[in-house]
Parts: sequence; C-alpha cells; structure tokens
Amino acid sequence: MNNIRRGWCPSLFKPMETGDGFLCRIKPFFGSVTSDQAQFVAEISEQYGNGYINLSQKGNLQLRGFTRENIDLVIPQVIKAQLSSDTANMEEKRNIMISPLWDIDPLRHVEVYDIAQELQIALQNHPDIHPLTGKFSFLISGGEQYGLQKIYNDVNIRAYKDQWIVQLGKFEQVILCEKQQLVPLILEIMQFCIHHQIKRLLESQNAEQYLKECVYPTIYYKNVEDQHLLPLGFVELSTISFVHIGVPFGLINAGQLSDLANFAEQYGNGTMRFTPWRSIILPDCEQEALEKLGDFITDDHDPRLHITLCPGKPSCIQGQQATMQDVFDLIPIWKNQKQILHLSGCAKGCASPGINPVTLSATADGYNLILNGKADQKPSYRNLKLTEILNLLQTEFCNSH
Repeated sequence: MNNIRRGWCPSLFKPMETGDGFLCRIKPFFGSVTSDQAQFVAEISEQYGNGYINLSQKGNLQLRGFTRENIDLVIPQVIKAQLSSDTANMEEKRNIMISPLWDIDPLRHVEVYDIAQELQIALQNHPDIHPLTGKFSFLISGGEQYGLQKIYNDVNIRAYKDQWIVQLGKFEQVILCEKQQLVPLILEIMQFCIHHQIKRLLESQNAEQYLKECVYPTIYYKNVEDQHLLPLGFVELSTISFVHIGVPFGLINAGQLSDLANFAEQYGNGTMRFTPWRSIILPDCEQEALEKLGDFITDDHDPRLHITLCPGKPSCIQGQQATMQDVFDLIPIWKNQKQILHLSGCAKGCASPGINPVTLSATADGYNLILNGKADQKPSYRNLKLTEILNLLQTEFCNSH
C-alpha cells in the first residue's frame, strides 16, 4: 500500500480539479501580504470560487471551488496584485520558504531575506532552469528562535556558525560554503537535477547522487536544534509585539480573511503573514484585536492544534469520508493530548505525509486506524465506524497517555 502516488502540486497557472471544483494556489511572496492584497484574495475567492481557502504547510493559499474559465479570468488580476510571477515557469519554481519572523525574531540572521531575494531573482533570470515538479522547494533558515529548524525542503540553506550549509533533503552530509557561493551552487544543483531527471532531493539516494559529484567541501551535520513553538495570542519579543492566531484545520473563508485584513489595518501595520504552521501573524498588532478574533485559535491548549486533516469528502475527489464533519466528534476526545492525530480522507495522506502517533485513514466503509505510521501503511484496526473510534481512542489510547 505504501507506493500510493500523491497528487501533483497545483499552482495559479496549473489548477487541480477537486470534488468542489478547481483548486488554484496563490503563493504570497515570502508569505507576506498587505491588507489590500488580503482583501483582493477574499474578493476573488468569493466572486469566482466558493469562498473557502486552505492554508498550506508552505504558507500558501489554496482557493477552492473555481471553474476552469474563472481561473483564466483571475490569473491576470493576481499578477496585477503582485501575488504571482508573470509566467507559469517562474511561478512553479518560486517555492522559497523563510521564517515568517525573518525580520523580528530575537535570533534572526540579517542576511536571510537578502539571500531569498537573490535566489528568486536568479531563478527568474534563468528561464532554462525549470523544476521537474512543482513540489521542488527551497528553505532558508537563519537559526531563528521561532524558525524552520525542523522543516526540510529539497534544498535547505541553513546558517552554520559564521558560514552557511546547504542540506539536500534530510541528508546529513551537507555542503559548506560562503554566502556569495550559495546562489551559484543552487543553480548548479538545479541544472544537475534537470540533466539527471531528478524530481526531488528529499529522497536520500538522489541527494547522494549529487554529492558524489560535488566539488564543494562537505561536512557531517545532524540537526539537534530545539524547535521553539511560536505562542498563540498576543506575543511580545523584545521591543516588538504581534498577534499570532491559529486557523482551525487550516481552513478559512473569504469573510474571515476580509475581517482579518480590516483588523490588520485598524490595529496593526496593515500587513499579515501566513506561516508553515497554518497560522497567521498580524505584525505590530494591538492586543485589543484578540477580542474580535473568536473564529480563530488564540490559546496554546486548544485541542484543534493537535489534529491535522484534509478536506475529505465531498471536497476532494479521492475523499472516502467527510473528515471536516467527523472531526468535531474527535475534538473533545483529543482535549488533553499533545501529539498529532491525523485524520485523512483517503490513504494518500496529503495533509500529513509523514509518520504520526495516530492516523485515521478513511475507507469506503469507515476508517483504518494506524499507530505510529502513515495513512497508507498497515492498520491496527480496519474500517472502524466513528463511534468505534471514539471508544477506542478513549479506552486504549487517551487513557494510557
């Protein structure tokens, strides 16, 4: 079962057909938008789609419920709003992640944003370099206190002492280099992948294939840095403050996004940032705004923070069960848990492809329950009904942890 092929990565120019229409992805530049841009996204989501937006683990916005014709109408508007590259090729390869707190984190590295911009310009200036898959992505980590230390993309640029390392996927043999060498090295890696038809570098054998031919010095690097979770609510860091809110199950509607844009304008500095944790930051935002954010998660103890799910049936063509409906019965059961419960609409496990303590993988007859595994792996229990799951989690899992 573990050879199931997950879906390709949609973009603005290459939408994906789902159960509720076409899904298109808007990738805010480095995860940040102005209030006007947020209002624009809310408007087109409601006017041309069904008004629902998923937040991705890359800090992107996935607008749902479009017709193919409506997407063609939206593309030039999104480009004009400066929320997309001009071409499909550049938009597909513009997958560069930096910490959403790149400029305000107490331990921020001052060169992260410059490196990200330099890489983006270099990719734009090399149309011959194209990704073999829209999932191919880059990460630039400056060792921020609330950063991306535990996130791995195909190419990971990480601050290391007074230099930088380039880590391919999770491979622990990494390339050591100076800042000025980073972008030329990345372009070289991309050319290598194109020449050898390598779609991803997250697979260790692909990373190893490049490193055998690499002329740069390499060292052994094991990521042992602690991951500090960014608190929710009103957060003060040194002389900077902001509001950080969780989006329940990563799903927001157009009206909520429009309200947030207004709050950012009224109480903050008129911008907002989307994080890899499916949450939103309102920089320089007054604490008073929290009183108006009841639709969102503002408490670090909220059980919804420890439940991950996909839209399921009927929103997804592959969905076997209505996960967005069933999750509300699971929330009270998971109240005191600190581990992730993954509720997947099918065996593909798109919302959380990795290993989780508990995974419920939907089937035509119910849910398979997998302990410490992935959605497509051998289950401990098969085709459970929701009532059976609730009893099982209470008696055999929740009470023992």
